[in-house]
Formats: sequence, C-alpha cells, structure tokens
Amino acid sequence: MSLLANHAPRYVGLMKQALPISLSATAWIALGMMAFAAASGLAFASWLDKDAGIFMSLVEAGMSWCF
Repeated sequence: MSLLANHAPRYVGLMKQALPISLSATAWIALGMMAFAAASGLAFASWLDKDAGIFMSLVEAGMSWCF
C-alpha cells in the first residue's frame, strides 16, 4: 500500500490554481532581467578593469579586510 495512493478529498479543493501571465508582463519581466544582467556585467567589467585602484583605495580607508 502506497502512502501516495490515498488522497484526502479536501486537499485537491484547497489547492490554488496558477494565474496565467500575459505576454506583455512576460516581456517586461524579461526586459528587466536583461537590463539587470547588462548593468551587472558592466559593473563587473569595470571592477575587473580598475581592480588594483579600488583595492588600494580600500586599503587606504582601512576597509580592505572586507575582501
């Protein structure tokens, strides 16, 4: 006898159905994710380009222990 074979009748009735997402909402979410990815990529690329200067300024400020 399987534990999954006997479903409680009230369980199925209490489950919430997923609401459909419109195409425009999906497009806005995708656009926002792409903008965030581009901004993160630019920030990471500039950090790689200026890493020694950033680290030395943190050393001078006494905050290099964070890295």
